[in-house]
Amino acid sequence: MVASAALVTAMGLCALGGAGLATLVWRHGRALPGTRPLAGFLLLVGGWSVGLLIPGRLGAALMALAPLGGALFVHFAAALTGRSGPTIRRAYAAGAVAALLALLGGTGRFVPWPLVGPGVDALFRYEGAGLVAGAATMVLAAVGHWMLLGAWRTAEGVERRQLTLVLLSSGLGLLSVGGLAFPVLGIEAYPWPLLLLPLYLAVLAYAVLRYRLMAVNRWAVRAVCWGLLIALAALVSASSAGIAAERAGAPFLWTAAALLGGLALAGPLRRLADRIVYPGGEVTADDLARWRRELQEAGDKAALTATAERLLRERLALTDGAAPERLDAIDLDRAPPGPRRVAGVLAELAAQAQADLDRRRSFAERQRLAELGALAATVAHDLRNPMNIVAMAVADAAPETRGEVRTQLGRMDALVRDLLDYAKPWRVEATDVDLADTLAQLGGEVATDIPPGLSLRADAGRLKQALANLLDNARAAGGRVLLTAERRPDGVVVDVCDDGPGIPEEIRASLFQPFVSRSPGGTGLGLAIVAKVMAAHGGSVSLAERPGWPTCVRLRFPS
Repeated sequence: MVASAALVTAMGLCALGGAGLATLVWRHGRALPGTRPLAGFLLLVGGWSVGLLIPGRLGAALMALAPLGGALFVHFAAALTGRSGPTIRRAYAAGAVAALLALLGGTGRFVPWPLVGPGVDALFRYEGAGLVAGAATMVLAAVGHWMLLGAWRTAEGVERRQLTLVLLSSGLGLLSVGGLAFPVLGIEAYPWPLLLLPLYLAVLAYAVLRYRLMAVNRWAVRAVCWGLLIALAALVSASSAGIAAERAGAPFLWTAAALLGGLALAGPLRRLADRIVYPGGEVTADDLARWRRELQEAGDKAALTATAERLLRERLALTDGAAPERLDAIDLDRAPPGPRRVAGVLAELAAQAQADLDRRRSFAERQRLAELGALAATVAHDLRNPMNIVAMAVADAAPETRGEVRTQLGRMDALVRDLLDYAKPWRVEATDVDLADTLAQLGGEVATDIPPGLSLRADAGRLKQALANLLDNARAAGGRVLLTAERRPDGVVVDVCDDGPGIPEEIRASLFQPFVSRSPGGTGLGLAIVAKVMAAHGGSVSLAERPGWPTCVRLRFPS
């Protein structure tokens, strides 16, 4: 009965595993070469294994599909090795013809096989046209393996490792189906190789996805851990069998000892499984502590990226001569799971450090604005009274003097207003705003290129303020001004351009910071307010390039 249960369990696992693995490969690996025919192959082998348990016409019909599995394997091998053309079509044609001949002429029959055990007392034996189908399956399998072996000879790096795993899994597959040769060859033995068929499907799918889908490696670690624990428990049980037969209570004691031993060894076994699945990908607590410390010392995003690149190069043990200048030169998509795991851990730590850096910056910005707001309020209070006194004091002065004083007092008043507006906290209330209508409300001569009816989500008042600041700057810098807008998949882009002298190189990097101005009469807060408006909308402001226009400021509004 044990033998029967083992075969039924193995074939059931093969059927369920084939369907499950085919679904996994199809859903998560469809962008990888060879996964679609692989999914079909896994599904067909699962159905073929069901045929072994169904004596009669249905079982024989399922066994006749073996040549189609060979054709799918050829297709898989061709896609994995980058081949295409008539070989795939010929393989499908040969597989279909062989399967049809077996269905019409008879695939074979189930013969009594007592060695299997009670409940499953027959094994399928290929006969007549079925032998032709079996021969066609072997020929197609040989063609697929020849492709894989040819590509393996010239492959390097990850491709070579992947092909090695696929070839090793194929050896396991050939061994497993060898159990069906027992009835054909008259070998009176239990068909134990068939018990390896579920393992073959799992190893084949893992060999294909191991270097492309990191999630399967996490499952592999668990599988290796459980396999080691089960093997340990089996070893303990086998070694205690003699003692258990002599002493009462010994089975319970040995079972308890095995469970406690498994719990005690869970940590070491997990680390061993990590080393097996992620060779070269071990990350110790000291590594994590050092990486966190060095990443947190970075003062900005550029320094953080440079630190992460350096740490990854050091961890991957690249020499100075081989180390690329930038991280993107390291092809992590083609790296083994170990280095990819290290890169993933570093990326997560870098993201945490970036989030911490953003929080520190946000806190510092709030503090700065609070201090600036208090300063602005003090300045406004202390300046406006003296400004009024100055204005009254020059009431009897010459017209030229009064005009100059009024001009300078206006600049001072504008500076105070901008300073108060920039420093105070405010929120935007976004609505659908028609850009052309907003521009018309501002007045002035502006060349426009705005699609009819273009609208964007923005606070109408703040949008008008930002556009007014940009247009004032553009008119002050040059004679011609252009405003363009277009809708893109990620939002709306608005460009304000002028034909002035351009932005001096020394202030380009800090142009949108407070008190940086390119116009002699500016307060230095106009563009900083624009940047604050865009940040409040979840957008951005930057310099852009447009042929024929020396200066273009680009506003990006999200969808």
